[in-house]
Amino acid sequence: MGLVEKIKNAMFRPDGNSEAPAPASFVTAPGTIYAPVTGTVVTLDEVHDEAISGGFFGEGVGIVPQVGVVYAPVSGRIGATTVTNHAIGMTMAGGVDILIHVGIDTVEMNGEGFTRLVESNQKVKAGTPLLTFDIDAIREAGHDDVVTIVVTNYSDYGSVDNVSDSNTMIAGHPLVKVGDPLLVVTTK
Repeated sequence: MGLVEKIKNAMFRPDGNSEAPAPASFVTAPGTIYAPVTGTVVTLDEVHDEAISGGFFGEGVGIVPQVGVVYAPVSGRIGATTVTNHAIGMTMAGGVDILIHVGIDTVEMNGEGFTRLVESNQKVKAGTPLLTFDIDAIREAGHDDVVTIVVTNYSDYGSVDNVSDSNTMIAGHPLVKVGDPLLVVTTK
């Protein structure tokens, strides 16, 4: 069994129901945003979308996913969902607003390959499955599958720092798993 299969088996329920991923469990700290997906971290500059790489949506990072499940990177409230299920917003304690966006131009897929597991205004714990996505379908549709995680109201805070670190590097990028520290938001 390869690494990706082991990760998939660890992330999904033993009954094989891919529509109902098991929750992830990890310790959290105030002001820290954790990896919502397993994969390799890239800077926003490396994301092939001018709006995202230019910081239009906020400050953060991208993750090239290995598994098609997005977990809540913090405890908080679901702020916004999309009809096409490719993006989700959250607000964590203290008012930090987070946008998680799956893929580039995946809105064009009209929701095919995406399943949202939560609703607007729902309270969730860090590690709650938020949505699933089909990596192969995204690629077959000709889209980039990078998952971006940004703090949209970053100007209200002192800084948003990338703290992703790993002993495993892939092409110079750290490999993170769900629940690894990703970003730290500091107050002014």
